Amino acid sequence: MKIRIAVATVAAALAVCCASALSAQVALPPTSPRFQEIARLAQEGYGDSARTLIAGVISRTAPADPAYAEALYTAGTVARTGDEMRTWFRRVVVEYPTSAWADKAQLRLAQLAFGNGDMSDVVIRVSRLFADYPDSPVIPTAALWGARAAFEQQKMQLACDWLTRGIAAAGDDLELRNQLQFTKQRCNVGDGVRLSPPVAESLRAGPPPQTPVDTPAQRPPSATPPVKPAGGTTASPWRIQVAAIADQVVIRRLIQKIEAAGFTAYRVPGPRGLTKVQAGPFASRAAAAAKLARLKSAVSGSAFVTATP
Repeated sequence: MKIRIAVATVAAALAVCCASALSAQVALPPTSPRFQEIARLAQEGYGDSARTLIAGVISRTAPADPAYAEALYTAGTVARTGDEMRTWFRRVVVEYPTSAWADKAQLRLAQLAFGNGDMSDVVIRVSRLFADYPDSPVIPTAALWGARAAFEQQKMQLACDWLTRGIAAAGDDLELRNQLQFTKQRCNVGDGVRLSPPVAESLRAGPPPQTPVDTPAQRPPSATPPVKPAGGTTASPWRIQVAAIADQVVIRRLIQKIEAAGFTAYRVPGPRGLTKVQAGPFASRAAAAAKLARLKSAVSGSAFVTATP
């Protein structure tokens, strides 16, 4: 069995951030008192009563009434299933695109798509939200959800642009701003270099790629061999991973920085054509962790301790 990664990666931390956001989907409640009461009933376990009440309100409200869009949105909030939620929220987006609830409904649809693992739909909906409602108060939250979906689809530039806009729009919401800024650490390794997203967990669990075995990075004949860390051996299982990327120019640049810092650089084949760039070797997890800060400083980005295959 492979040894689990010892130090949490930025990608893992991002998953925690987004899991937290997922649990807070209901943070976009109705604002009218009568609709808030219906939503409260559902939250307290009286879903059937809430759905009966909102159905009555909708039947008695004229479609031209300004409250109708919020009624539809509330129906989506208290719906029994995800499919029912999508039906109500889509009605808000399609039938009342200029209402105060269209942007919130679009975000809820993106969240539901994320929960189903449909990252393509998340990206589409967040893109529409940014295009149609650029001044919406839900832009920062949408940026966080959209960025993770874009990372999963290897749309790095899009994810980073959304995070930048989300941070700018976060205002006084310090917690959300911190989540966005932390997530944006995945965007840079220094000198403006963009990183490819980490490989999805489902792919890591798949069969090993049919590529050459792990070998130290090739150096020009004239290059001076790097200094090996004290106590380290080439057979040691512990290294520090700097990035998982596909751009060969960026890979060479990172290798130069790793070697300049006195470590051996390794290229490890990864799924989706990515190459894991690692530094080492280290005799133990503790030895690797002790050099983590130094290596992070050298590559100006995120790095973490990992075990070799």
